[in-house]
Amino acid sequence: MKDFAGHLRVEANVQADGRTALGRQSFRAPFHLGKGYWDGTVLQIRLVNATAGILAGDRLELEVRVAPAAALLVTTPSATRAFMMASGVAECRQHFAVGTGGWLEYAPEPLFPHRGSDYAQTTRLEVADGAEAYFTDALAPGRAGRGETWGWRRLQLTLEVLHAGEPVLRERLAGGGAELARKAAFFGHEEAWFGTVLVFSHRLEAAAEFWERVRAVHGPACRVGVTRLRTAGWIIRLVASDSQSLREGFARLRILFAEKLPCLRSDLRRV
Repeated sequence: MKDFAGHLRVEANVQADGRTALGRQSFRAPFHLGKGYWDGTVLQIRLVNATAGILAGDRLELEVRVAPAAALLVTTPSATRAFMMASGVAECRQHFAVGTGGWLEYAPEPLFPHRGSDYAQTTRLEVADGAEAYFTDALAPGRAGRGETWGWRRLQLTLEVLHAGEPVLRERLAGGGAELARKAAFFGHEEAWFGTVLVFSHRLEAAAEFWERVRAVHGPACRVGVTRLRTAGWIIRLVASDSQSLREGFARLRILFAEKLPCLRSDLRRV
């Protein structure tokens, strides 16, 4: 099967009538971009991998830019799967940038690393001063429904976040499945599904009571922790016992944050 060197690049801009539209778009297999939908508040777009998933030798690039005052919601219709790789590796580089007064929500389905896969993903998120973002990410332990967990050969997930040009978060998860299996055992879960929410907004600065409600999402099936980043923004971590508990944890958090962030009131089912 042919190796892919695919890309998808989009830029959302504000039109004269106040709506957000894609001012620039370019994509090449295996990426495909679905038709956008303006719901009156944000432009919703869906990113699709037209192949079965990620294979050895794939080199993928994703770039999403939101111009000042534009509002964009990006999601995916299905999980990302990194398949078994007898030899070779696969890589994906992601870059997201939000201009002043802009809004970006990124809500992909989870990443499933299959047995024997070797996958590296690098993500860079740049949030301008005065911009807002709600950025989520999720990692499955493998194909738990088939009894295949923690079986990948190597997984490397790198995340760098900048606010107003200053780095506020740098982290890397790297290693074989056995290492994360030990972390899952620490939390008392055989599977363990990991989730992350990064949120930036001036609307959350003085909301102590609100953050107590966010922390209250924590429970036996989905553990939740909240950390304030160095100069701006918050990071919320989720560790769930199964896929449904993680999905419910994400849903509860989104409903809570929608009270403070109007753009989160868009219906994800319309995407």
